[in-house]
Amino acid sequence: MGVPLSENIYYRDLSAEIQQELWRRFFEAIEPLRLSCKLGPIHFQFAPWITSGGGSRKHVEHCAKVMEGRLMAVEFRNNSWWTENNRESTLAFERERALVNVVVDGPQGFGSSVPAVWEATSPELAIVRMHGRNTATWEKKGLGASSDRFNYDYPDEELQEIAERISVLSRAVPVMHAVLNNNYQDQGQRNARTLAAFLQ
Repeated sequence: MGVPLSENIYYRDLSAEIQQELWRRFFEAIEPLRLSCKLGPIHFQFAPWITSGGGSRKHVEHCAKVMEGRLMAVEFRNNSWWTENNRESTLAFERERALVNVVVDGPQGFGSSVPAVWEATSPELAIVRMHGRNTATWEKKGLGASSDRFNYDYPDEELQEIAERISVLSRAVPVMHAVLNNNYQDQGQRNARTLAAFLQ
């Protein structure tokens, strides 16, 4: 089975020429950021259907190969990468390629849930991405906007716990990024302010 780019299009079905053209356009689009020294890590969020084996794994390996020489951050959204049997091999895969492991904070107990793996795999950077913990909307169908899915106001005690984990992880790298993806109204901004205060 190939890797679906959308409901009816598979990456494997595209000719080599089209694949190369897509990558060329992608790098062309981000080139102004690189030239102006504003390009940070390039974040790849692999969808829940990207599993740790078969064609999906080969797709991730292909992306990592194409991205060689650039700082690539990897956010896996399928739990198969982080099972007890696969966790260490996934971390080794990231470390061998100096990929940034994106620590995912999100609701647990769903088919699309992944655990927060607090490990640094790049010598340059670590990232934690906070999606909120709204279990009522995480897999709900028919939402009007993405902000409805991520409608979650982190309470101070959760932000304090996350700040402590960030503090520990940051000792392993020169740069640490914390990104809040709870984007309903001003939740992300307020939570970021509180998180920053805890980190100080």
